[in-house]
Amino acid sequence: MIRGVETQLNLPRPDARPRTLTWLCVASFANQGLVFPLYLMGAFMAYIIRDLPPDEVADMVRSAYAAFLPPAQQDEAVAYVDLLKAHGVALMAVFALRTLARFIGTLRMWQGRKDGFHIYTSAQLLGMLAPILIAGPRTINFLGFLLAINWCYLYFIHRKALR
Repeated sequence: MIRGVETQLNLPRPDARPRTLTWLCVASFANQGLVFPLYLMGAFMAYIIRDLPPDEVADMVRSAYAAFLPPAQQDEAVAYVDLLKAHGVALMAVFALRTLARFIGTLRMWQGRKDGFHIYTSAQLLGMLAPILIAGPRTINFLGFLLAINWCYLYFIHRKALR
């Protein structure tokens, strides 16, 4: 009888996933579903551009951004594309593997497992360090680092709900 009343009142079960953890997981799944194919396409594109002549790549970048960026920023874009030309396949592979590991961690947290938090956090931190080891300090992204730490913290505060 009491169980029926709980169902009618729509009260949360004591072992239920916290609502904010549900929102975090759904947002993570949406992000991972969006960026994983982009990283795979990025690896494919990096594979294609790595064999193009440098002048041709620079001309493509300048013509694509001529209406949007001043010349100094166009040079910066060309330098970044040169970095992708040299290390893009490895970088995109690291980002895709990081996203896959983040998905596994998020799925485990969705299932209520505490190891999901550790998988997710390890993937985030290694995914920030590996590009620096591959392509150097130019790949340091302070905003990306803050966002990664923020998501890890948001999952950290829900770890007591995990078993």
